Amino acid sequence: MKARRKASAAPRRQVASAPGSEGPAVVELIAAQQGEVTYPIHVGPGADAALPALCEGADQVALVTCKRVLATPLGARVLAQLQATAPLAVVHLLPDGEKGKTLAELERAAVALLEAGCTRRSLVVGLGGGAVTDAAGFLAATFMRGVPWIAVPTTLLAMVDAAIGGKTAANLPVAKNAVGAFHPPRAVLADPDALLTLPARELSSGKGEVVKYGALDASLLSHFAEACAGTRIDPAVIAACARMKVDVVREDPNEHGPRKLLNLGHTYGHGVEAAGRFKRFTHGEAVAVGMAFAFRLARRLGRVGDAAVATVEAALARAGLPVRVPAALARDAVHHMAFDKKRTAAGLRWVLPRAEGGGWVVEWDVQAGDEAVAETVDEIAAGAGTPRRRTRSAKGKR
Repeated sequence: MKARRKASAAPRRQVASAPGSEGPAVVELIAAQQGEVTYPIHVGPGADAALPALCEGADQVALVTCKRVLATPLGARVLAQLQATAPLAVVHLLPDGEKGKTLAELERAAVALLEAGCTRRSLVVGLGGGAVTDAAGFLAATFMRGVPWIAVPTTLLAMVDAAIGGKTAANLPVAKNAVGAFHPPRAVLADPDALLTLPARELSSGKGEVVKYGALDASLLSHFAEACAGTRIDPAVIAACARMKVDVVREDPNEHGPRKLLNLGHTYGHGVEAAGRFKRFTHGEAVAVGMAFAFRLARRLGRVGDAAVATVEAALARAGLPVRVPAALARDAVHHMAFDKKRTAAGLRWVLPRAEGGGWVVEWDVQAGDEAVAETVDEIAAGAGTPRRRTRSAKGKR
C-alpha cells in the first residue's frame, strides 16, 4: 500500500522580551505529545530557566554532557543552576560527538550514576548536541529500567530534531542508532543563543536537518534554505522545525507510519556516516548527501523529474552542504545500509518524493530495485548532472 503525507508548518512568531538581548526575541512554548506522554518544548533565550522547577521531586540529579559544552556560557549557567537549586549528585562527561554514544561509554556513565547514589527516583539532564541527548536519553531509558530526563540541546541539529520525539540510542561499530529505546523527555529546553558559540561545521550539520524539513514540504524548502544561508538561524525557523516534528510524532509516536517521513535522506545518509567511521562526515552532512541520493533515486524510478532534483540540490548548496561523496565511500555506504533499522526481510524501504502538482509529496515504505540503487550510487559518486538511461527493471518499481 502506498503511504504518503504532505508535511506543512509555516514559521510563525510569538514575540516576547528577553532580558539582556537587543530587541524582541522569538519565544515558543510547544506542547509535545507522544502516546500518553506530554511534555513542553521551550524555544527561546533563557529556556534553561525552567530547569529548577522541572527537577523538583528528584532525589538526585545527574548532568550528562561533554567537556566542550560544559565550558560554554550555557554550560556554566546550567551547572550553576543545578548546583544552586537541585540535588546535583554527579556531572558525567562523555567524549565529544559520536565517540560518546557507544555502549562502552554508556556502561561507564551508568556506573558513575550508581556510584553517585542515583536511584529510580533520580533524573538525568542531557546537555549537549544530538549525540549527547541521544546518549543521555538512552542512559535514562535503561538506568534502573527507566528514569526521567530533560534535554537541553546546544546544537541546531539537537534543537530541531535529535532532542525531540524521545528516540534515544547508541551506536554499534557498523551501524548508527542500532540500539535504542523510545523514552520521551520530561522537557526540551532550547536556547538559540547557544548556537552563537557553536563551531561552524556543527552549525552546518544542523542545517542538514532544517533543509530536510523543508524538503518534506516543497512550499517551505526555499524559505528554510534561505534561513540556512547565513551564520545565524532565525529562531522562528527552529521553532517551525520543532513543531513539524511534534506534529508527526503526535500522529505516530513509535515510527510505524508517518514518522518514517523524518527519515528522508537518512537511509543512505546513515550509510555515509558509518562508511566515514562517524568522523569524516557529520550527521547533517551525511543526511544532505542522503537527500540528494533519495531525490536522484526517485528520478531514476520515474517518481520525480530533473527539476525536483535540481531544486533540492540547489537548496543544499545554498546551505553550504555536500551532495556527493568520493566513489569508494559511496560504494562502502551501501554495505552499511544492510544494517539499517528500516530494512525488512524483503529488503530496504525508502522515504522518497513523488511528483504532485508543481512540487512533490514524500512517501515512506517505497521499494527500489538493487540495480536502481547501484546506478544512483554511481551518480552520487561521479557527480553526474544527467541521469543514465533508466533500466526496465528499475523504472517505476516501488
